[in-house]
Amino acid sequence: MAAQEPVHTPDTDTPLWRFSLTLWQRQEASELCLELQQQGWSVTRLLCAGWLASTGCKYSGHEPDDLRQWRGTVTESVRSLKKSLDKSDNLLTPLRQALAKAELEAERVELYRAWQALRDTAVASPTADTTRLAEQNLRMAAPDTNGSLNAKTEPMIRHLAQLINQISSPACSGCHPDGHPAP
Repeated sequence: MAAQEPVHTPDTDTPLWRFSLTLWQRQEASELCLELQQQGWSVTRLLCAGWLASTGCKYSGHEPDDLRQWRGTVTESVRSLKKSLDKSDNLLTPLRQALAKAELEAERVELYRAWQALRDTAVASPTADTTRLAEQNLRMAAPDTNGSLNAKTEPMIRHLAQLINQISSPACSGCHPDGHPAP
């Protein structure tokens, strides 16, 4: 019987993942992202748009088909299953916790795949103002539905852009999606 080759698991601790964790630790930012998610927005797209703005890059809003497929078939399915469980039923608490962990892992894979796609295609922005670039990028992350930018979501986008600007490091200006500062 032939020995199996060891499976290589990619290191998902990317600059996008670290940015996402840092932004998510800000309660205002995580609440805004979750509220936008309830409006049909993808948190992953918001995080990608924000991270690119923090590196001085434009977000085109384009995503590879396999990334959208992963989000729809895995991440959203796990999230939907978790949400379907009755929070008041204590018997389901361990299952809800396991699904919450699975959802986080699905999001980590999704962000890793997004980072792989973005790191090779990011384009520097002529806009030096991180807040303004973040606003532009976040608008590009809007869902493909009519009315996705409206009187409710527009102030949320502006606020989220300000929070992104607050956590952006001046050393990271310039389009360097690999996480390295400009030389």
